[in-house]
Amino acid sequence: MSFLPLVASLDSFPFTKDPFFWELKSHEGALLGYLVPSVARKLGSWSQHFIIDESCQTVAFAPHLTDFTQRNEIFAQFADALRQEDTEVARAWRNELYAVYNPSTVPYVLMERAVAVLMGVVTYGVHINGYVPANKTKDGVLKMWIPRRSATKQTYPGMLDNTVAGGLAYPLGIWENAVKECYEEAGLDKEFVESHIQSAGVVSYYCQPYGPKGHPQPEVEYIYDLCFESEDDHIPHTVDGEAEDFRLMSLAEIQERILRGEFKKNCAVVIVDFMIRHGLVTPQNEPNFLQVVARCHRQFPFATRN
Repeated sequence: MSFLPLVASLDSFPFTKDPFFWELKSHEGALLGYLVPSVARKLGSWSQHFIIDESCQTVAFAPHLTDFTQRNEIFAQFADALRQEDTEVARAWRNELYAVYNPSTVPYVLMERAVAVLMGVVTYGVHINGYVPANKTKDGVLKMWIPRRSATKQTYPGMLDNTVAGGLAYPLGIWENAVKECYEEAGLDKEFVESHIQSAGVVSYYCQPYGPKGHPQPEVEYIYDLCFESEDDHIPHTVDGEAEDFRLMSLAEIQERILRGEFKKNCAVVIVDFMIRHGLVTPQNEPNFLQVVARCHRQFPFATRN
């Protein structure tokens, strides 16, 4: 058995860009993302603020949009207009802003979350693996707290998830967001989280959840491991209704459920990354080890948060 088919099905955007896709560029010509043609032309129809070049298949912020605040105002107007005419955008609207960076570390423009995924820009999230080490469980087997997503969630209802996960909305920092989400989604208090959580790197991938001609979505997930002292220590429970319940599962059960497709795909890959880092998936038991590791850490041709 190999985890490569799972990882490859998430990291599915081709390494050589399909000429079907257009380029979204800054006012200075820096590449920000890849667009489907219909979205590129929708931006281009706002010709006072976005410059479209059909021959080069590019759409760019207009040269006069040199100011961060100015770009935010214009893009907010565009997003709101899109919301008025597109029922899917209206249904997905979150009132959360995602930052697009250019150059790296510098916010270039803020986008409503529901619209950012249409723009092909890099988006960010925080995923937390809540686990009980093998030497702290009753049967000597490492276990993880796994929630089932609420049946009423807008996306992937009823699927299994990481212990805590959420998008990284502007202007929250990564650490602050992790602590906040731990309480909001799992009822874990700040003192416990801050004393037991550890940064564990990132998982990055370039997905196309709507097929090979669908919106490309480059994503970065900042990963944290949250170590529980025992099976009865700070039991997670739903607070904001994002999860139906939490169950403590062995890795054997988790792997079976991953292979049955019960997990949200990016959350399954986050768990694969956890197993690699904890020495549970190795070159000895994973025949495609190098490819699995590499494709959990996709590089993008765009500026990023850090």
